[in-house]
Amino acid sequence: MEIPLFEASNGPCPYLKDKVWLSYLTHADHIDDQVYEALINQGFRRSGNVFYQNQCQGCTACVPLRVPCDAFSPSKSQRKILRKNQDLRFEIETSRYDADVFRVYQAFTKVRYQMDVTVDEFQQFLVRSAIDTQMMKYYDPSGKMIAVGWLDVLATSISSVYFAFDPEESKRSLGTFSVMKEIELCQSLQKPYLHLGFWVENCSSMLYKSKFYPHQLLKGGTWGELIPPPKG
Repeated sequence: MEIPLFEASNGPCPYLKDKVWLSYLTHADHIDDQVYEALINQGFRRSGNVFYQNQCQGCTACVPLRVPCDAFSPSKSQRKILRKNQDLRFEIETSRYDADVFRVYQAFTKVRYQMDVTVDEFQQFLVRSAIDTQMMKYYDPSGKMIAVGWLDVLATSISSVYFAFDPEESKRSLGTFSVMKEIELCQSLQKPYLHLGFWVENCSSMLYKSKFYPHQLLKGGTWGELIPPPKG
Protein backbone atom coordinates (compact mmCIF):
# COMPACT_ATOMS: atom_id res chain seq x y z
CA MET A 1 0.00 0.00 0.00
CA GLU A 2 1.42 3.37 -1.03
CA ILE A 3 0.69 6.28 1.31
CA PRO A 4 1.32 9.90 0.14
CA LEU A 5 3.40 11.89 2.62
CA PHE A 6 3.76 15.65 2.97
CA GLU A 7 6.50 17.54 4.76
CA ALA A 8 5.34 19.93 7.46
CA SER A 9 6.98 22.44 9.79
CA ASN A 10 5.20 22.40 13.15
CA GLY A 11 7.07 25.21 14.88
CA PRO A 12 9.15 24.89 18.07
CA CYS A 13 9.81 21.42 19.44
CA PRO A 14 7.43 20.63 22.33
CA TYR A 15 10.08 18.51 24.08
CA LEU A 16 13.48 20.19 23.71
CA LYS A 17 14.47 23.85 23.75
CA ASP A 18 15.94 25.52 20.67
CA LYS A 19 14.74 22.76 18.37
CA VAL A 20 12.35 22.93 15.41
CA TRP A 21 9.71 20.26 14.89
CA LEU A 22 9.54 18.85 11.34
CA SER A 23 7.53 15.84 10.22
CA TYR A 24 6.19 13.82 7.31
CA LEU A 25 2.43 13.44 7.53
CA THR A 26 -0.64 12.08 5.82
CA HIS A 27 -4.38 12.31 6.46
CA ALA A 28 -6.95 9.54 6.49
CA ASP A 29 -10.60 9.32 7.54
CA HIS A 30 -10.19 5.55 7.94
CA ILE A 31 -7.18 3.28 8.00
CA ASP A 32 -6.91 -0.46 8.59
CA ASP A 33 -5.57 -1.27 12.05
CA GLN A 34 -2.89 -3.56 10.63
CA VAL A 35 -1.69 -0.77 8.32
CA TYR A 36 -1.46 1.69 11.21
CA GLU A 37 0.33 -0.88 13.32
CA ALA A 38 2.89 -1.26 10.51
CA LEU A 39 3.25 2.54 10.44
CA ILE A 40 3.83 2.64 14.21
CA ASN A 41 6.60 0.10 13.70
CA GLN A 42 8.20 2.64 11.37
CA GLY A 43 7.98 5.49 13.89
CA PHE A 44 4.59 7.01 13.03
CA ARG A 45 2.09 8.39 15.52
CA ARG A 46 -1.45 9.74 15.24
CA SER A 47 -3.10 13.07 16.12
CA GLY A 48 -6.78 13.02 15.18
CA ASN A 49 -6.93 11.95 11.55
CA VAL A 50 -3.33 12.99 10.89
CA PHE A 51 -0.54 10.39 10.89
CA TYR A 52 2.99 11.72 11.21
CA GLN A 53 6.62 10.64 11.41
CA ASN A 54 9.13 13.08 12.91
CA GLN A 55 11.93 14.11 10.55
CA CYS A 56 13.69 16.86 12.50
CA GLN A 57 17.00 17.97 11.00
CA GLY A 58 20.02 16.80 12.98
CA CYS A 59 17.88 15.33 15.79
CA THR A 60 16.74 11.79 16.54
CA ALA A 61 15.75 12.38 20.17
CA CYS A 62 12.15 11.13 19.75
CA VAL A 63 12.41 7.37 20.14
CA PRO A 64 9.29 5.15 20.06
CA LEU A 65 8.96 2.90 23.12
CA ARG A 66 6.82 -0.19 23.62
CA VAL A 67 6.26 -2.58 26.54
CA PRO A 68 6.02 -6.37 25.96
CA CYS A 69 3.06 -6.84 28.26
CA ASP A 70 3.49 -10.48 29.28
CA ALA A 71 7.05 -9.78 30.40
CA PHE A 72 6.19 -6.65 32.42
CA SER A 73 6.83 -6.75 36.13
CA PRO A 74 5.92 -3.71 38.28
CA SER A 75 8.61 -2.18 40.44
CA LYS A 76 8.23 -1.62 44.18
CA SER A 77 7.13 1.99 43.65
CA GLN A 78 4.69 0.96 40.90
CA ARG A 79 3.12 -1.65 43.17
CA LYS A 80 2.67 1.09 45.77
CA ILE A 81 0.83 3.22 43.19
CA LEU A 82 -1.43 0.27 42.36
CA ARG A 83 -2.34 -0.09 46.03
CA LYS A 84 -2.93 3.68 46.37
CA ASN A 85 -5.47 3.60 43.55
CA GLN A 86 -7.23 0.32 44.25
CA ASP A 87 -10.34 2.31 45.22
CA LEU A 88 -10.81 3.50 41.64
CA ARG A 89 -13.04 1.87 39.08
CA PHE A 90 -12.87 2.29 35.32
CA GLU A 91 -15.06 1.93 32.27
CA ILE A 92 -14.11 1.48 28.63
CA GLU A 93 -16.18 2.84 25.75
CA THR A 94 -15.73 3.97 22.16
CA SER A 95 -14.26 7.44 21.91
CA ARG A 96 -16.87 10.17 21.49
CA TYR A 97 -17.56 13.68 22.70
CA ASP A 98 -18.46 13.66 26.39
CA ALA A 99 -18.83 16.89 28.37
CA ASP A 100 -17.43 15.29 31.54
CA VAL A 101 -14.41 13.97 29.64
CA PHE A 102 -13.85 17.42 28.13
CA ARG A 103 -13.99 18.92 31.64
CA VAL A 104 -11.11 16.69 32.77
CA TYR A 105 -9.09 17.35 29.59
CA GLN A 106 -9.66 21.11 29.81
CA ALA A 107 -8.58 21.27 33.46
CA PHE A 108 -5.52 19.15 32.74
CA THR A 109 -4.28 21.20 29.78
CA LYS A 110 -4.90 24.49 31.58
CA VAL A 111 -2.71 23.52 34.54
CA ARG A 112 -0.10 21.44 32.67
CA TYR A 113 0.35 23.60 29.55
CA GLN A 114 -1.39 26.89 30.42
CA MET A 115 -3.73 26.35 27.45
CA ASP A 116 -7.41 27.19 27.08
CA VAL A 117 -8.62 24.54 24.63
CA THR A 118 -11.90 24.74 22.76
CA VAL A 119 -14.38 21.94 22.17
CA ASP A 120 -13.45 21.92 18.48
CA GLU A 121 -9.72 21.59 19.27
CA PHE A 122 -10.49 18.76 21.66
CA GLN A 123 -12.61 16.92 19.12
CA GLN A 124 -10.06 17.39 16.36
CA PHE A 125 -7.33 15.92 18.55
CA LEU A 126 -9.06 13.12 20.46
CA VAL A 127 -12.60 12.49 19.22
CA ARG A 128 -12.00 12.24 15.48
CA SER A 129 -10.15 9.06 14.66
CA ALA A 130 -9.48 6.83 11.68
CA ILE A 131 -8.91 3.89 14.06
CA ASP A 132 -10.91 1.94 16.64
CA THR A 133 -10.22 4.30 19.54
CA GLN A 134 -11.46 3.57 23.04
CA MET A 135 -11.67 5.75 26.15
CA MET A 136 -10.68 4.30 29.51
CA LYS A 137 -12.45 6.44 32.11
CA TYR A 138 -11.42 6.39 35.78
CA TYR A 139 -13.83 7.15 38.65
CA ASP A 140 -13.23 7.79 42.34
CA PRO A 141 -15.42 6.16 45.05
CA SER A 142 -17.91 9.06 44.88
CA GLY A 143 -18.51 8.41 41.19
CA LYS A 144 -16.61 11.47 39.96
CA MET A 145 -14.58 10.98 36.79
CA ILE A 146 -10.99 11.96 37.59
CA ALA A 147 -9.03 10.71 34.57
CA VAL A 148 -9.39 9.43 31.03
CA GLY A 149 -7.05 7.71 28.59
CA TRP A 150 -7.47 7.28 24.83
CA LEU A 151 -6.32 3.99 23.30
CA ASP A 152 -6.05 2.77 19.71
CA VAL A 153 -6.86 -0.94 19.67
CA LEU A 154 -4.81 -2.57 16.91
CA ALA A 155 -4.22 -6.07 15.54
CA THR A 156 -1.50 -7.21 17.96
CA SER A 157 -1.08 -4.18 20.22
CA ILE A 158 -2.66 -1.18 21.87
CA SER A 159 -1.32 2.30 21.23
CA SER A 160 -1.67 4.76 24.11
CA VAL A 161 -2.74 8.03 22.46
CA TYR A 162 -3.16 10.46 25.36
CA PHE A 163 -3.96 10.60 29.05
CA ALA A 164 -5.46 13.43 31.10
CA PHE A 165 -6.37 13.66 34.76
CA ASP A 166 -7.94 16.07 37.22
CA PRO A 167 -5.02 18.21 38.52
CA GLU A 168 -6.50 17.99 42.03
CA GLU A 169 -5.69 14.26 41.97
CA SER A 170 -1.98 14.66 41.15
CA LYS A 171 -0.89 12.86 44.33
CA ARG A 172 -2.34 9.60 42.99
CA SER A 173 0.36 9.31 40.25
CA LEU A 174 -2.39 8.53 37.77
CA GLY A 175 -0.12 8.66 34.72
CA THR A 176 1.89 5.70 35.98
CA PHE A 177 -1.25 3.95 37.23
CA SER A 178 -2.94 4.29 33.84
CA VAL A 179 -0.06 2.63 32.01
CA MET A 180 -0.28 -0.37 34.33
CA LYS A 181 -4.03 -0.62 33.73
CA GLU A 182 -3.40 -0.39 29.97
CA ILE A 183 -0.87 -3.22 30.25
CA GLU A 184 -3.53 -5.26 32.08
CA LEU A 185 -5.98 -4.49 29.26
CA CYS A 186 -3.44 -5.68 26.68
CA GLN A 187 -3.02 -8.91 28.62
CA SER A 188 -6.78 -9.48 28.86
CA LEU A 189 -7.20 -8.88 25.11
CA GLN A 190 -4.11 -10.97 24.29
CA LYS A 191 -2.32 -8.02 22.71
CA PRO A 192 1.45 -8.59 23.15
CA TYR A 193 2.50 -4.92 23.12
CA LEU A 194 1.56 -1.55 24.56
CA HIS A 195 2.96 1.37 22.54
CA LEU A 196 3.72 4.42 24.70
CA GLY A 197 4.64 6.76 21.87
CA PHE A 198 7.82 8.81 21.87
CA TRP A 199 10.36 8.78 24.66
CA VAL A 200 12.85 11.66 24.80
CA GLU A 201 15.81 11.00 27.07
CA ASN A 202 16.36 14.62 28.16
CA CYS A 203 12.68 15.48 28.58
CA SER A 204 11.61 15.19 32.22
CA SER A 205 7.90 14.84 31.40
CA MET A 206 8.66 11.65 29.44
CA LEU A 207 10.92 10.03 32.01
CA TYR A 208 8.09 7.88 33.41
CA LYS A 209 7.78 5.92 30.14
CA SER A 210 11.21 4.34 30.54
CA LYS A 211 10.30 3.13 34.06
CA PHE A 212 8.22 0.24 32.71
CA TYR A 213 10.48 -2.78 32.42
CA PRO A 214 11.30 -4.54 30.30
CA HIS A 215 10.75 -2.29 27.29
CA GLN A 216 12.01 -1.87 23.74
CA LEU A 217 13.11 1.15 21.73
CA LEU A 218 12.63 1.58 17.99
CA LYS A 219 15.85 2.67 16.31
CA GLY A 220 16.64 2.49 12.61
CA GLY A 221 13.26 0.94 11.89
CA THR A 222 13.93 -2.04 14.18
CA TRP A 223 12.75 -2.79 17.71
CA GLY A 224 15.83 -3.36 19.86
CA GLU A 225 16.49 -5.96 22.50
CA LEU A 226 14.52 -5.93 25.72
CA ILE A 227 15.86 -3.38 28.18
CA PRO A 228 15.70 -4.91 31.69
CA PRO A 229 15.34 -2.95 34.92
CA PRO A 230 18.57 -1.55 36.38
CA LYS A 231 20.31 -3.76 38.90
CA GLY A 232 20.29 -2.91 42.55
